[in-house]
Amino acid sequence: TKRPKDQRATIVTAWVHEDDIAPFHRMRQAFFPGHRNFLSAHVTLFHHLKPAVREEAIELARTQDWSGDLKLDRGILPVAVTGVLSLGRGAAFALDPAPLIGLRQPFRDAFADTLTPQDARPWKRPHVTVQNKVEKEVAQRLYRRLSRRFAPCTLRVLGLRFWRYDYGPWGLLGEVRF
Repeated sequence: TKRPKDQRATIVTAWVHEDDIAPFHRMRQAFFPGHRNFLSAHVTLFHHLKPAVREEAIELARTQDWSGDLKLDRGILPVAVTGVLSLGRGAAFALDPAPLIGLRQPFRDAFADTLTPQDARPWKRPHVTVQNKVEKEVAQRLYRRLSRRFAPCTLRVLGLRFWRYDYGPWGLLGEVRF
């Protein structure tokens, strides 16, 4: 049974400049199984904030002194794309965790007692998924192909996006710039 919209999980993603995320989105469209691909390429910071803290989380993002907590460059958080990751049954691009850990920390502190185990554990491998839930051999082929062609780059993170889990595509709840 689907939960009412106000009782669905909140997902928090980094708001990446459209020009920077577009190549990853194109790869996701090409390599993610179409019947499972409801989303654009994204950088998930939290998979499941409880609905009860949704408004408080958005307000925290709005009132946080990001310039004091993050190494912003003219209001943008640069995040390096450092390599290709094998997800076993998929492939992703690895991101430098340091700036993103700083971005997550105020929420981890504020909502520690409500986080799911997945969101509470230390974050080791932030990434942009371009393929998932395929046969291991298919995933390994793409991993090798992407690894051969990989060139480091930087994503410009503009702020945060808050989404409602809607059993397929997510519903955008709001965007907060740094």
